[in-house]
Amino acid sequence: MGAAAVAGAGGLVALPVTRADGGTRDILVELTVVALLVLVAGLVSAMSVLVPVALLLVGAVYAVQLVRDDAPADAAAPAFAAGLLVVAELAYWSLDERDRVQGERGDGLRHLAYVAALGVAAGLVGAVLLAVGDAVRTRGLGIDVAGAVAAALVLLVVVLAGRARGGPGSAGR
Repeated sequence: MGAAAVAGAGGLVALPVTRADGGTRDILVELTVVALLVLVAGLVSAMSVLVPVALLLVGAVYAVQLVRDDAPADAAAPAFAAGLLVVAELAYWSLDERDRVQGERGDGLRHLAYVAALGVAAGLVGAVLLAVGDAVRTRGLGIDVAGAVAAALVLLVVVLAGRARGGPGSAGR
């Protein structure tokens, strides 16, 4: 799974690097090399703290391309975000496999299906949010409240998902 995570990260940065102008492209290539090296180092040395650093750098490649080339966020943004989530899941799965004993038959396929479904769901949610954000160009208290409620719901989903996977604070695990 580690190789899939590195390949996925490399695939993600390919889009902004190929869209970038000449001077920006050089910066992005250097940032990409650093991001991939940090990810590989984290996976090889089993230092899970390096995974989010690598993902931050991969996201920075996309952000730098948008800022430097003065490009608006486009339809690729939700796919890029979903790809980051899938890369993170694959990287952490790779790290988990080092310590885990052999599971039941089919566990790998179920986990792979979970990661794929998570990526698709993240892409769909991102696309809907991008469409809603593009469609709603109003200001005022109502929009601010709706945004705060949406952010709270996203946080709730993240907390519930973390508890379901046995994250910190989960009961009985």
